[in-house]
Amino acid sequence: MKIYISGPMSGYEGLNFDAFNDAADYWRGKGWEVVNPAEVNPDLNADWVECIVADIVAMRDCTHIFMLDNWEQSYGAAIEKLVAEKMNMQVIFQTPKVT
Repeated sequence: MKIYISGPMSGYEGLNFDAFNDAADYWRGKGWEVVNPAEVNPDLNADWVECIVADIVAMRDCTHIFMLDNWEQSYGAAIEKLVAEKMNMQVIFQTPKVT
């Protein structure tokens, strides 16, 4: 199985790479193949549009998407979740939402 890590980056120190890398380490430890946007686009000064396009391309072979906490505040993560749903990927949330 192959999982894509999604979550907020803009406005976070170091673009929140620590959270992305921690999640990638967790899933790799469970034996998953991981696509980590912090590895796809490691340049902290890269253009947002170029990054989101590269990330969506990198998602194409994934079976799952892992949504980091606070993903709802991120335009990029919302786009990635929508794309994942359109691709019939299973969505996994870091913290289950209680309704």
